[in-house]
Amino acid sequence: MTTKFEERPDEVSRFSVSTSTEVTIQIAERDGHQFIVIKEQHPAGRISTTEQTIEIPAALLPELKRAVAVLEENFGDDDEPEVPARHPISFAHESEAEFARILDFYHIEWQYEPRTFAVEWDEEGNVASSFTPDFYLPGHDLYVELTTARQPLVTRKNRKIRRLRDLYPEVNIKVLYASDYRKLIEKFAGSGSFPEDGVNE
Repeated sequence: MTTKFEERPDEVSRFSVSTSTEVTIQIAERDGHQFIVIKEQHPAGRISTTEQTIEIPAALLPELKRAVAVLEENFGDDDEPEVPARHPISFAHESEAEFARILDFYHIEWQYEPRTFAVEWDEEGNVASSFTPDFYLPGHDLYVELTTARQPLVTRKNRKIRRLRDLYPEVNIKVLYASDYRKLIEKFAGSGSFPEDGVNE
């Protein structure tokens, strides 16, 4: 079955997986929602009796990024020695990098944006909105979300967090608002123990 989109899909990538098959990755939109469309195609001159298409809601992009990162770590060059790969983390905001340094200083294990939770679906059951907490502390089974943005953005984020708590009551999440975060930084800096180089050896 061919999916009809409101707009012509924009092709992002095309590559061959064999002499008879190639794959395209496209960005498409339907009912106001964006999708990543992965489609198996056959080169000109070949007749295809089957066609496989996978649609992934763009709201799940953080999960795709994590999957790619895991693949990069697990499927490196076979000729290279097996050394665990460590990729620098690109934090979305300096406050997140600062919080990570505090956790490192106190030897608190953390993961950055390890999981995305779907919080809204459209009428067809596709994910329309999702939420990705900033940190997860495995030792405490706790998610931490830093909220230092302006009030309109905070209000929208709070709505998603309420949905997350309703849909996933087993998930523990703590929200640090701007005032909470400032107090934490002031207390930490005031102790004289803030690591200037950002690394606790």
